[in-house]
Formats: sequence, C-alpha cells, structure tokens
Amino acid sequence: MIALFSSSLILSFLLLILGVSLSKKFRLTNNLTESILLGLVVLNTTTSFLSVFFPINIYILVALFSCCCLLSFYIRKELIFFIYLLKSKKIIILCSSPFIFLAFIISITQPQNWDTGLYHLQSIKWIEEYRVLPGLANLHGRFGFNPNIFTVFSLTSLSELFGQEIFSVNFTLFSMFVLYFINALYLIFKKESVSNYFILNLIVFITILNLSDNLSSPTPDFIAITFPLYIFTRLTNSACLNNKSVPNGSIPILILCMYVLTVKLSTLPILILPFLLFLKLKLENRKLLCASCTLIVLPWLIRNVILTGWLVYPFPMLDLFNFDWKVSLAQVQYEKSAIYWFAKSHGANDAAYSGNMFEWAPLWWHQLSRLYKIIFLSSIIFPPFILLTNLFKRGKIEFFTFVIIFTSFIGVLFWFMLAPDLRFGKAFIVFAAISPLLYYRFKIQLYWKHNFKMGYPFFLLIIIILFFFGKNNTGFNMIRIAHENSQRIILPQIIETPENVKFKTYLVGGISIFAPTDGDRCFDHCLPCTGYPDTSLTLRGPTVQSGFKNGKSKL
Repeated sequence: MIALFSSSLILSFLLLILGVSLSKKFRLTNNLTESILLGLVVLNTTTSFLSVFFPINIYILVALFSCCCLLSFYIRKELIFFIYLLKSKKIIILCSSPFIFLAFIISITQPQNWDTGLYHLQSIKWIEEYRVLPGLANLHGRFGFNPNIFTVFSLTSLSELFGQEIFSVNFTLFSMFVLYFINALYLIFKKESVSNYFILNLIVFITILNLSDNLSSPTPDFIAITFPLYIFTRLTNSACLNNKSVPNGSIPILILCMYVLTVKLSTLPILILPFLLFLKLKLENRKLLCASCTLIVLPWLIRNVILTGWLVYPFPMLDLFNFDWKVSLAQVQYEKSAIYWFAKSHGANDAAYSGNMFEWAPLWWHQLSRLYKIIFLSSIIFPPFILLTNLFKRGKIEFFTFVIIFTSFIGVLFWFMLAPDLRFGKAFIVFAAISPLLYYRFKIQLYWKHNFKMGYPFFLLIIIILFFFGKNNTGFNMIRIAHENSQRIILPQIIETPENVKFKTYLVGGISIFAPTDGDRCFDHCLPCTGYPDTSLTLRGPTVQSGFKNGKSKL
C-alpha cells in the first residue's frame, strides 16, 4: 500500500505541474482534468524521447521531479486556485472516495492481465535497464508493439527502492476519471435533473468502473478505452453545460486524440474526430496544434524504428527502411495475422476462424454474452439510423453530435474488420450503442428543481447504488479484497510464476538468453528472456545494448 501510494502521489504531482504549466503557457484550458491529462502527454513524450538515450529509471525520475519542483513556483497562483476549487467540491470528493478506495485495494492485488506475464512486464524492465535496443522485437515480437505509456510505467515503478515494479499509472488515471464523471453527473443533475446527458454520463461512468480488473496490471488497454470515452463525453458535456471554451477549448481534446494513438493502434479511428474538427472549426493556435501533435508522435515513431526497423509495427504496408536489425517481413505479417486470429477466436483451435467472415462470424457471435450481443447490435444499428433519419428529415444535426456519432460508428466498423476483441473497441462500441442519447433529448424534472439541496439524497442514492451493486465494483467485493490483502501494507502483490514453469538458457553471441520450459510467458524473470527462442538470433555488437539481428529458424 505504501509503495503504490508513493508512486501514485509522485505521478500525480508530475502530471499536475506539467499540465498546469503547459495550460498556462499556451492558455489552453482551465479544466483540471484536462490539465492533468495534458501533463501525462508532456511526461510521456519526454520519457519516450529520453529513452532513446538513457534507461528510464530512478535517476530520470529525480531529474524530472526536481524540474517540476522549480516549475511549481511558476504556477503557484494556479495551484492555490485548484486547492480552493477542491475545497468547494466536498460533496464530489465524498462521493468519489469509495470508488477510489476500492480502486486502490484492487491495484495492490496480483496482475490478472495475461499479456502482463507475456510482454508488458518484460517490456517495462527493458526500458528501466537499457536505452531503447535496436531490433529488440527480434527477441520477442510483442516487444515491438511499443505502447507509449510503458515509459511512464518505467519512470514511476520505483523498482530501485522497493525491489519490484509498482504500477500506479492506471490507478491514478482511474481516480481522476472518477472525480471528473461524478462532478459531471452532479453538475448535469443540478442543471437538468435526469436528462439524456445525465444517463449518457452515467453509462460511461459505469463502463469505466467495470475496467477495474486493469488497475493492477500495466496494460495500455485502460487508456485505450478511457481516453476515447472521455474525449467523446467531454465534447458532449461542453455542449450540455454551455461551455464557452468550445471550439478553441477543443485543442486539448485534439492533442489527446493524437496521443492515445501512440498508446494503442486500435484507437486509430479516433483521428477522424480531430480531422473533422480541424477542417470545420476556426481554431486558434493551429500551428501550435500541429507542432504539438508532431512532437507527441515523433519520439514514439523513433522508438518504433529502433525496436523493429518499421515505422509502424506490425503494419507491413509501411516498409521504408532497411536496417540490419529490421524484423523480417514474414514475422511482421505473422504478428499482424496473430492479432486478428486471436481477436476472433480467443485462442480456440478451430480452422473455421481462418476462413472468410461468413465462416468465423457465427462462431465469434456465439462467444458473446447476451449483454454484449445487444450492445454490439445497437452500435451497428443506431448510428446509421440516426444519420439517415436526420438526412431524410433534412434537419440540421448538431456538428459535435454528428462528429461523435460518425467517429464512433467508423470505430466499430474498423474494430470488427481488423480485431474484433471487445477490449480493442469498447469505447467506440459503447458510444455508438448509446448514440440516441446524443440526438434524442429529454429531461425528467424532479420536484426539487428550484431547490437543489433537496436533490442531494437522490444524487447520493445513485452513487450508493453504483458503489454497492455495480458489476465487479461492489462495496461487498471491496471488503472481501481488503480482507484478503490486509497484510500488504507496504508492497503490492507481484505476478506469480506458476510452479510448473522453469527457465532454460541458450547462448546468443556469448549472452545467456532465458526461455520458459512451459508456455511462452516470462513473467517477472530477469532479462533477457523470451517465450520464442531463436537459435539463429545474433547480437549486433559485443553487448546486449547493441541490439539483435534477425533470426530465421525456431527451436
């Protein structure tokens, strides 16, 4: 608990200082949530750039923390303002506390995400111990996926202090989103009672609460889902609350759209949104926006090229380089097809999944729960129905509503055609499914309309229901998890290597490479380790830091 709290506190400080400083310098936003998210963009871009030259470890953390301490004097007035703002939000903090406490307890449990043992943890350890290695993806194809957020996980892991990696990024962001959505629900409820906007925010909030199983793992899925949900909802809430920051206040949103692409490529359709906004709206600071997006993407692309020899991996269409460490075309095609196959089959050994859509779609559909079948059908039916209805009625759909519905629908199609695993497209699916709430407006005015203090009990009742009866986030579940982890006062639980998994070694250029004897996961084993040993792999130089060249034969 102490380790997670320390890591989260340090990360929160860095995000707040960097985000508020950027917002003040370029007058981007006065929204605390967006300031913190922009702080993440600045921090992640900085660590990605530094990782090209240095390992991202405690020394880099101390340097960045010191810089932020100096910056705090530059924004001291803004920090004082935010302190007073928090004091005025006592009911929001009160309602948010149970969710945040639950998230904290879940975050100290053992990582449950399968990919954490496969490559998440190993990738983070490589970033901590080495600057970016040429051809590292030749050792393990998944190391080439390069989720940008891994450099922030490495920065805040505090492994030198606690002897294990501490994963606080998802918990910190979860806490911030809880505060944001409860505040949004409160403001909308105060203005409109129960309306379409209130229901929309409530559904998105519940969706985020149901991502709690991601909190103990360093998975990029959490950001890949929550950021698009926040982006869509933020634009919706701005229109609902008559926020005068639109459209020029949309610049932070556009920056976040570009950033989330570097975290997970499955969010690619989100770029439709900034493209349409950029064309339609008369945005100020267009040059700043373009420069910011370039700075965000450039370090990530550089890391891609060094790790894999490809600009974007695993996309074989962008074949631009011919470095000696370049991952072979066959391997890139294999990784791309493996993602598509597993997204359809979830590991089922059925030849039908390799066939055309008419062969695998019925099997894929059968795997879905009844709830997700309804949600998926809604996401396919509602958006085109709304857009076509508006067209035939010759009505004028609100621009922001059109952009959100269109982007989410294209996101669903993109997801279904390329990687139909729910975790890859959940944000688009959810928003497309609830798109009628954007178009068909309603308000249920309650009797305390003119005296909102009388509405406090109803608002609190909604929060209590969410807390005790929300799926996977119940208060009863919190008590059970807290009891099971009551002894974890200092350190979170580490990922455990199964007893049947041992590690053998083989030599590459005089360097011992570890490989599991059972399965393909290295878990928390020391570097270098791979689940796919290759006897033809060679070093590019005398040390591991020099990187790896292509191999052809597999053991």
